[in-house]
Amino acid sequence: MGSIQVDQFRGCGQISVPFLARTKTIGDSGEELALDTRSLWPNGSVLTVRIFGASPFVASKIQQFANVWSEFANLTFNFVNSGDTDIRVFVTPGGSWSYIGTGSKGVAQNEPTMNFGWFDDTTADEEFSRVIIHEFGHAIGCIHEQSSPVAHIPWNKDVVYAYYLKSNGWDKAMVDSNVFAVADQANTIETAFDRTSIMEYPYSPEWTTDGSSAGWNRVLSDQDKTFIMQRYPRSGPVRTTNDGVYLVNCFKDNQISSGIAYYSFLGSNDGKQPTAYIDVAKGTNILWEGTPGSATFPDGNKVSWSIVANGNSLPTYSRVGTASNLQEHWNVYKDNYRVLYEVDGWKCYCVYWCF
Repeated sequence: MGSIQVDQFRGCGQISVPFLARTKTIGDSGEELALDTRSLWPNGSVLTVRIFGASPFVASKIQQFANVWSEFANLTFNFVNSGDTDIRVFVTPGGSWSYIGTGSKGVAQNEPTMNFGWFDDTTADEEFSRVIIHEFGHAIGCIHEQSSPVAHIPWNKDVVYAYYLKSNGWDKAMVDSNVFAVADQANTIETAFDRTSIMEYPYSPEWTTDGSSAGWNRVLSDQDKTFIMQRYPRSGPVRTTNDGVYLVNCFKDNQISSGIAYYSFLGSNDGKQPTAYIDVAKGTNILWEGTPGSATFPDGNKVSWSIVANGNSLPTYSRVGTASNLQEHWNVYKDNYRVLYEVDGWKCYCVYWCF
């Protein structure tokens, strides 16, 4: 892609548990979809939110775009006008930022846990969407995408230092903390690096040594949606490991099969060969729905599944059943029948994913 006009970009600051003592007005900054495991809310939480200093129009936009997360995560935002709250949103000039997840619990009730620094009644919807969804992503535990332990962005640090010194007045220590810092793997659950994540900042090719870049992300990516569903599922098991399986239908010329593709890391797997694969049916596509089934891999690991009879007619991302192997249990979700991977002339389409 072409260069990004980073001079037009305003980002956010994230404040995580180890950094609660830092000043909160850290201005503008920028990160894959990853979660700080120390900061997750209990699954199914109803989080009370109060907005300060916003016009009725801006307040309505904050509610509208915050609730995008609730379409996929088993979390509810309850907006109130009084009383103690979990999240306090201020709309005051300056930077936009948020505490990470439950880090907000350590903040006094008269202090903000989130700020929006440039909203008014003339702000465009795409800007409301970009910033509000991003900041509420922080509020439910998501860190910046570039902070993920698996991002490995080859920064051209001198260029980035110069940009933030000119645009934000940041010294190198501030840039190191807000842009280059990498989260501790021991405290992080992440997908593979996703440049389209709502939690990723745009950065131009000039900012990296290999010319890679990220564009303007204003909505949840597919990976954002599936990942947050896995971490805050509406029912079934809550997973803390990253493996799982896809139930696939495969085609090669006039040949047909169905099978199970196991990935030791179930994340951004499109185009990647599975860790292990087993055919469930050859010469036909299996009917995955209605009747429970199972298949055993050569190593003896048996995978079983049970999907509701109308699973194929439900919307993408719907939870449609359960699955398990000898070690663990998974939720089953409807996929959009995309090509998951190709091998030896076969194209394998994802019908369901189990995590």
